Amino acid sequence: MKKIWLPLLLASGLFAALPLSFDLAAAASHGSATDGQLPENLENLMDIAPEHQFTLRQGSKRIEVELLQWTLNDYGLKTEVDGIFGAETDRNVRQYQQEKGLVVDGIVGMYTWVAIYAEHQQPSDDTELPARLKNVMDIAPEHQFTLRQGSKRIEVELLQWTLNDYGLKTSVDGIFGPETNRNVRQYQADKGLKVDGIVGVRTWTALYGKY
Repeated sequence: MKKIWLPLLLASGLFAALPLSFDLAAAASHGSATDGQLPENLENLMDIAPEHQFTLRQGSKRIEVELLQWTLNDYGLKTEVDGIFGAETDRNVRQYQQEKGLVVDGIVGMYTWVAIYAEHQQPSDDTELPARLKNVMDIAPEHQFTLRQGSKRIEVELLQWTLNDYGLKTSVDGIFGPETNRNVRQYQADKGLKVDGIVGVRTWTALYGKY
């Protein structure tokens, strides 16, 4: 993968003797909460697809760690944004993975990056189902995949998008974690369906009925 952090540091006027320098003033300004606006030098890192991001773990010292830490902090897990993947970051990554229904190993690989990126998706006023998700609906409800906590498929995105549009705030990240499970159960209760958190034929039929 092309290393893009050095030009970013140079462009931001943050270059120092060591290549892993970071903006201490900016990091200190985050504290326990952010203003919700991702700094430009970190936002630029998201031009790289999640599957091509560096795998981070305890001991990593990269600008990508700042993106991770900033997001954890903004999510509500108090994390110092210092670019060093230490014990605090490891603990919060594990907590985040647990809440998202991911493998809890403290390693930030593709699936954790996908969830991290989803935190920065801007809500849209457009209630039109995206074309790539609309295509999934070419499959009849009775032939759809049965989804449950732990599922990781594009069909989960369709489910999450629909729950979100219904009014149950759900991250559209394609990962069927505790949040999605909770909202599926609420949706099932609202629709008079069996409340089991499993998206089978009856729940799919109700979801399709929205369109």
